Amino acid sequence: MTAEADARKAQGRYEGAIPLLKRALALYENVLGTNHPTVAKALSNLGVLHRERGDYAQAEQLHRRALAMREKALGPDHPVVASSLNDLSVLYRTKGDYARAESLAERALALREKALGPDHPDVAQSLATLAVLCGDKGDYARSESLHQRALAIREEALGGGHPDVALSLNDLAALYRAKRDYAQAELLSERALAIQENALPPDHPAVALALNNVAVLYGKRGDYARAEPMHQRALAIQRKVLAPDHPDVAQTFHFLASLYLDKGDYARAEGLSERALAIRKKALGPSHPDVAQSLSHLAALHIAQSRIDEAVATAGLATDIQDRNAAAVLATGSEDQKRSYMSTLVDQTHLAIALHIQHAPATLDAARLALTVLFRRKGRVLDAMTGNFASLRLSRDPGDGALIARLTSVYSQLAAEVSRGPQNAPPAQYRERLAALEQQREALEAEVGKRSASFRAEQKPVLLPDVQAAIPEGAALVEIAQYRPYHLRPDTRSGHWGAPRYVAYVLGPGGDPAFTDLGEAAPLEAAVDALRRALADHDLTHDPRPAARDLDRLLMDPVRKLLGDTRWVFLSLDGPLHLVPFGALVDEEGQYLVERYLFSYLTTGRDLLRFEDRKAASREPPLILANPAFDESSAPPAPEATHRGVRSIDMVTQRLLPLQGTTAEARTIAEFFPESRVLLGAHATEEAVKAVQGPLLLHLATHGFFLPEQPVPAALLTTPGHSPTLAELAALRQRENPLLRSGIALAGFNRRRSGSDDGVLTALETAGIDLHGTRLVVLSTCESGLGEATSGEGVYGLRRALTMAGSETQVMSLWQVDSGRTRELMQAYYQRLAGGAGRSQAMRDVQLAMRAEPSTAHPNLWASFIVSGDWRRMETQVRSPEAGKVAKGARGCACEQTGGEPHAHGAWLAALLGFLVAARRRRSPRA
Repeated sequence: MTAEADARKAQGRYEGAIPLLKRALALYENVLGTNHPTVAKALSNLGVLHRERGDYAQAEQLHRRALAMREKALGPDHPVVASSLNDLSVLYRTKGDYARAESLAERALALREKALGPDHPDVAQSLATLAVLCGDKGDYARSESLHQRALAIREEALGGGHPDVALSLNDLAALYRAKRDYAQAELLSERALAIQENALPPDHPAVALALNNVAVLYGKRGDYARAEPMHQRALAIQRKVLAPDHPDVAQTFHFLASLYLDKGDYARAEGLSERALAIRKKALGPSHPDVAQSLSHLAALHIAQSRIDEAVATAGLATDIQDRNAAAVLATGSEDQKRSYMSTLVDQTHLAIALHIQHAPATLDAARLALTVLFRRKGRVLDAMTGNFASLRLSRDPGDGALIARLTSVYSQLAAEVSRGPQNAPPAQYRERLAALEQQREALEAEVGKRSASFRAEQKPVLLPDVQAAIPEGAALVEIAQYRPYHLRPDTRSGHWGAPRYVAYVLGPGGDPAFTDLGEAAPLEAAVDALRRALADHDLTHDPRPAARDLDRLLMDPVRKLLGDTRWVFLSLDGPLHLVPFGALVDEEGQYLVERYLFSYLTTGRDLLRFEDRKAASREPPLILANPAFDESSAPPAPEATHRGVRSIDMVTQRLLPLQGTTAEARTIAEFFPESRVLLGAHATEEAVKAVQGPLLLHLATHGFFLPEQPVPAALLTTPGHSPTLAELAALRQRENPLLRSGIALAGFNRRRSGSDDGVLTALETAGIDLHGTRLVVLSTCESGLGEATSGEGVYGLRRALTMAGSETQVMSLWQVDSGRTRELMQAYYQRLAGGAGRSQAMRDVQLAMRAEPSTAHPNLWASFIVSGDWRRMETQVRSPEAGKVAKGARGCACEQTGGEPHAHGAWLAALLGFLVAARRRRSPRA
């Protein structure tokens, strides 16, 4: 009976195989008892058949029984146990439960590799299972590596014509299709189809799968005449051998519906889309990712038919499902894995915005949907990582604290390796060290996510009314996002998507959201670059106003029409707009916007809810660190290598000069906080900063850096007799992580000792510091607000790291700053905080006073610092010391400079006093 059942299964005749296996199972149980390994094997085989026909509840019950029997009879580490684990993993992946599926797949792979060796076909099966999961979650690099390894094992062990080789080829083709590498995907799909048709019966389900894969790719290049009959043939096979409500049937309906949509045959497309949706809801459940896919497709179809209300409703259902699933996925995994998963939702985010902007600009529900999607998805990875760290920081379990400590230690080791470079080590050895540390980082971040998953998964979905209720009276939120327009008819190069554009939504504490399309991204981003260059130019005879006006005309002119009389603006930006100080823009009347608006910078409008829900209390007094002893070691400096092999060569060979003037800055600021600790010179160390536990304030006055990305040096990519592995290549790319290319210099920087206290505090290490409860971090350094600006996730640099570490508000600079003026700006900023001003308002007051004084009127001198995060007053009283003259000294981030005494800058401080008196007499937005 089992032989006949296996034969029918091989032919894809599942309905005929199931009764035979049930009879065999009953016979085995009567003869051998209910706990025999042969009974477990029959249960497992029966579970696979039920999964293949779409009966997932029955399949899970059978697989769990088989697993329990095998673990009891053979022990938990037996390779046969791994078979049950793999079966369950495939089942949970099919159901969309990626977290459980991945855990089981990892365990099965580890057992099989240990018991069977790395080249066994069963190992290939586990590799393929895990690879498909990684692809589903957007981790394409890891997925490709696993698929390639599975394919190599199968070709070597089974031969190039085996059906399992075709499975690997199909899986790889699907991955390349997801990456939009259609040419490579087509080659692999055609090869897989040829193998399946040669090795299997013509009506086998695997043949139908291969036919669909090839047909989809023909459709992508517009060859509908070849694609349609292949889909129809696949459907005929599935109708013959599968149940009518099998998910594979729904997938073929979906493929055909997509083809008809692209051809403009909307009636046929709609019928098939509806049938696919009905099957998926029934077979997979209402929250499965495939259900969201069908709903998104229906929304696109409704757009094409100008059925806008239905399109908005359907797209809303799809995004709700996607966001619920995202909450579960983002609760676990490393930062890279979270970012990869969110990348799989980018098209659907763009569709929600394009639905409103292009196709339903007058439909209020469409505007609400687009803005809700932005609230839920912008900065989502940053929120998830911050939440993971916070959950463990607040936990009373000693194991959670130990896990955080191990992770931060790996951050430090990785930063040290990148900072020092290979030195005298062979490139291959250096690659291996980096790869080992990178694997530890990934594993530890994933473990952090796993241990905090229960906290993160319970979060409520963000709703537009909740965000609106958190906007203070008299203020408005401006949410700016990049999106790509959706074209009804695809082209063979970009599919349905057009060139990137920007949109701005404006939301007040009451009323409906307003919007304006800001146009194509390219000219706007070119204007951003031009203004940033103009503002950073230290030649104060150069006027940045034309560039500031050009950007304002593209960006804020349209927004101003929506703001009306509002003068307090929360800015949630996107892409390189994060690197613009909006106060330095110039309006149509030639006025700097700092004179017109109070700007408060956010990562996302969702931040307004986070600030209302503040839980952590400060646990330490303020820490003020300044004038690090960069040459604190008595050892001679390391010789400059002719080749460091790392991007940080600029940092490694750089020697920094003392910042004597920052000592006076630190002591002046300490007068505002009587309980503060001040660390200077040799005491201003990296370890001192890493050791903090939620200080009320962290003020760092030193050199900062952000290094631009450069290609991996060829010397690190090639070693005689040794080619870098995929893991090593991935680790080398990690060297270009912007969190490793940005940071600050501390004591010992010029000596660059080995160990975790090497004088270089990178942003990656900063992310591991405990700043939960820290109300304000001030980086009185150069370029501390810079980083790699990404669409949807903010700035990867110190700004992001400090948020991940738990700090509420960050003050940082966007270009190199003048020494004496920075010191005086900081003194005036704290003076305003002591007077009760909010954290954003205090900076605006100071900048207005500088702007009013001729010697500091140039925006290069007053606009560099921005305040990001919580804008409100600090609830702890900041004491106002008696005004006194601040000692002069040199600081500046041109590290070669010896630094002269600053010119007389104190005049604008007097102007500040006059400004403050006048400010009391007029209405001004206050936090």
